[in-house]
Amino acid sequence: MRASWLIPVRNGAQWLGEAVVSALADSEPTDELLVIDDGSTDSPARVLPDDPRVRLLTQPPRGIVAALENGRAHARNPLLARLDCDDLVLPGRLRAQRVMFDDPQIVAVGGQARAIADSGHVPEGMARYVQWVNSVEHPVRELLVESPMFHPATTLRASAVAAIGGYREGPFPEDYDLFLRLQGAGGRLYNLRREVLAWRDRPGRLTRTDPRYARTAFLPLKQDWLAAGPLSRPRRVVLWGANRAGRPWTPWLIAQGHDVPFVVDIGPFTSRHGRPVLPPEAIVDARFDLLLVAVGKRGARHSIREDIARLRPDLEEGRDWFALA
Repeated sequence: MRASWLIPVRNGAQWLGEAVVSALADSEPTDELLVIDDGSTDSPARVLPDDPRVRLLTQPPRGIVAALENGRAHARNPLLARLDCDDLVLPGRLRAQRVMFDDPQIVAVGGQARAIADSGHVPEGMARYVQWVNSVEHPVRELLVESPMFHPATTLRASAVAAIGGYREGPFPEDYDLFLRLQGAGGRLYNLRREVLAWRDRPGRLTRTDPRYARTAFLPLKQDWLAAGPLSRPRRVVLWGANRAGRPWTPWLIAQGHDVPFVVDIGPFTSRHGRPVLPPEAIVDARFDLLLVAVGKRGARHSIREDIARLRPDLEEGRDWFALA
């Protein structure tokens, strides 16, 4: 399948040329590269290589969502390959991702990233996130924890993005919102087990400076996804996690009209929001429709997965229970 690269840029000329060259080197003659200039003042056109596959679109400074939608409106190919202006495509990315779209259920294919920094070391938080996403092969398992795919490493099926209305503007991360809606519409997300992107950290990166990418901005999207899907009608829900990660979920579940018979935890709690806190073994004989695991401690989800498999092997992740944070 032919691909259209979507590369938004605002005042990123110092990195853009190298990014575009890396995408061209990984492209076929029938692919195209759409660079969307979102009101730059540093003349990005001057760093673009002379290649007929490169098209420059310009717009007033309206933000990344408007830039991506502008690019999507001009894209002519069935795949949309994302790249940020300061990142680099690693060789073989697009070829490996194209193959996956032979499966008609696949709507988005990501991959692993290599974190790089303009100067100094990659921040610890970014390094941990990269390590986590690099370990995620099946994003649906982690979809309610954090964004389990690197947006600039992802190639999308254009028709699937169009079917859900494209990118949305709002007080939330546009990529995470897109992934949730693609999966909610029945599409399948997948991560390649190979590095496909050199992901650059720098002080002005949107994910570090824009409140839309703050952790608190993810919570309403997760709740909306649950309310539109597994919790679209009143259910009997057990919450695993009485600590900080689970704190906002019990009152939300109750406010939505769901029955929360108890909360699971191993900590020194006796109750949360009027619900008893019981040990994990309580799920063995309990009757419930859905189990939500909200535990943020590093490594805890792995051990809880083992506990659930031991205590309730009949429960299937992604159907009967979900991990969230």
